Amino acid sequence: MLKIDYILLARHFRGETSEMENNNIVVWRNESLVNTLTYDRLKKVNNQETATEEKVITKEEKIIWKKIITKILSEEDSSVNS
Repeated sequence: MLKIDYILLARHFRGETSEMENNNIVVWRNESLVNTLTYDRLKKVNNQETATEEKVITKEEKIIWKKIITKILSEEDSSVNS
């Protein structure tokens, strides 16, 4: 019985895994019903968390992040031009 690396699954759900890693996940899922159910449950939780994160960001937070990114980029431009 294969064991699965949960960090690998998290990367998989974000679309950051290679074809070989994806194949390993498929093999693991097909190995047992428990693995399939585990995968499905973790995927559902991941999707809920992703959706929640997107909804939680307020307009004020977006403005603050935009200011931070602008400041970082301006500082980066200053250091490159020096």
